[in-house]
Amino acid sequence: MLRLCNNYSSLTSTAFIMRDPRCPEGWLKFGWYNLQPGECRDIYTGCASAVNRFWYFHSEATDGAVWAGPFEFCVQDPAFQWCLNRCDSGGYIVGFRELDVNSFCNFTLTLSA
Repeated sequence: MLRLCNNYSSLTSTAFIMRDPRCPEGWLKFGWYNLQPGECRDIYTGCASAVNRFWYFHSEATDGAVWAGPFEFCVQDPAFQWCLNRCDSGGYIVGFRELDVNSFCNFTLTLSA
């Protein structure tokens, strides 16, 4: 299971990238998960490491804080679920950060200051 928790002081919105053999590139990106401070949500209910050791995420808070990384891909507002290289009109590029779940089936990503 991959769980997301918001321990930050503002509302956060998070998108993820995970392995998915249904996509030609082998990766699926999806978002947004909006969490209030103190809220947690299950993002994936199967064994996280069985999907892949590495997941990717991008998160933004309403106060301007950003959790990002060097892996740039297209997303959109509002919610989306696309194969990795898809970018529709109105899409924009954000940086994703790598998340190493190692060999853990259950992993919690906690956003904090």
